[in-house]
Amino acid sequence: VPTGDAELGPTTNAADQEKASGLKESGATVTDVEGDSKTLESFPACLVSTGVFKYVQVHAIAPDGTRKVLVRAAPGSFHADVAEPLCEALREKGLRYEIPGGGRIRRDDDKKEIEIYGHSKGFGMPDHSVSAAICR
Repeated sequence: VPTGDAELGPTTNAADQEKASGLKESGATVTDVEGDSKTLESFPACLVSTGVFKYVQVHAIAPDGTRKVLVRAAPGSFHADVAEPLCEALREKGLRYEIPGGGRIRRDDDKKEIEIYGHSKGFGMPDHSVSAAICR
């Protein structure tokens, strides 16, 4: 049974928790493809859709140890739905990743504002100040 609030939709359920756990685990391993820091550079640091959406902060890691923090906010019922396409793309390019957490981002283009708040039941709460610095 999903839990959440009527305005923002469900925050989690058993399937979401399982998906989030699987995404976190799969980030620690690398595919047969060898990515590098140039591959890491090809991923935009911030992709945030206009509106109010769940977001995730993902730390991508190249085989040489180079790291890049990526922020994604997009439509999705759960945080894992937002994280999954990015995580799959990173793995396909031979990059590892960690997901310290997520929350919500409200992007208002008319007011030129971004508000970052909350936490993910599946991934936890990241340092929102890191996400804010990336989104500036």
